Amino acid sequence: MAPIYHICHNATTFAKSGEVDEDAYRRSVQRLVDARIGAYAAGGSGECYALTRDEIGRLYDIAVDTCKGRVPVGSNQLEQHTARASLELAQFAASHGVDICNIYGPAGWHGYKATGAEYINYFDRILTELKHPVALCPNPLIGYVPEPEVLAAICHKYAQVQAINLTGITGDDYFIRLKDALRREVDIHVTIVGSLNTLEMGAAGLVGAESNFLPKTVRLYMDLYESRSYEELASVYADLRRFSRFVQQWKSSTPRWIKMAFAVFGLPGGEGGTREPYLPPSQADLEQFTAGALALDIPEINEMAKEAGLTA
Repeated sequence: MAPIYHICHNATTFAKSGEVDEDAYRRSVQRLVDARIGAYAAGGSGECYALTRDEIGRLYDIAVDTCKGRVPVGSNQLEQHTARASLELAQFAASHGVDICNIYGPAGWHGYKATGAEYINYFDRILTELKHPVALCPNPLIGYVPEPEVLAAICHKYAQVQAINLTGITGDDYFIRLKDALRREVDIHVTIVGSLNTLEMGAAGLVGAESNFLPKTVRLYMDLYESRSYEELASVYADLRRFSRFVQQWKSSTPRWIKMAFAVFGLPGGEGGTREPYLPPSQADLEQFTAGALALDIPEINEMAKEAGLTA
């Protein structure tokens, strides 16, 4: 069995001044590298919409330098309405040396939902020019989800499509349809939710934001799966699902809970928080997060709590 791996949509760290804290970002990415977890810089968890082009370029440079071929590093540019704009962002990321560009379909703005033909045409416009490795990402947060057969058709036309990231798509029905439609090997990365099934059916790895806070726990989950230690694996899976359910109260987006976790547990980037349009968490939110996280009794959280002086 080939080793599975995890790609983390990693957060951008800010200083109290509001500037990108490059040292904290490097240390944050290093936490992923230490757990053998890859990084997708910028994107939604990285508050890419609130960053300048120069700032995004620096994040790519730091992530590429920190990962240094040890784990995958990719760009996670935001969805765009036109292929021209998406191509420009991908070319910019490729010029900074990322291994792969994670590209969403056309943005579902003002109720727009691409037809299958429009979705394929969008990537035709991009991939006839962009020869860099690409991951397709049919994330429901762009406003819709294309049919699995549409993604398969793009994979069959363009060899540079090396992966499909099923970010935000839980369960196994979509995964099964996608596997059935593919006629060549393409890595499919799935969420932790439902991964006990999808990994068994051939998923290449995991994708998500959990490793911003719990890289050791996610790594343990993958190691236990690979060693077929099912009883302990089920326990760690349950811990990750409890954590996911706990942080859902601060979604729809991940930066809220990620930055609270950084702040409460003294992790790199905890001092600077988020950028607008996010507002700083209230003291009540921080206290609720602290109490709830400790109540989960997850070993990695307990370890961080002790290091942060939250527990004896």
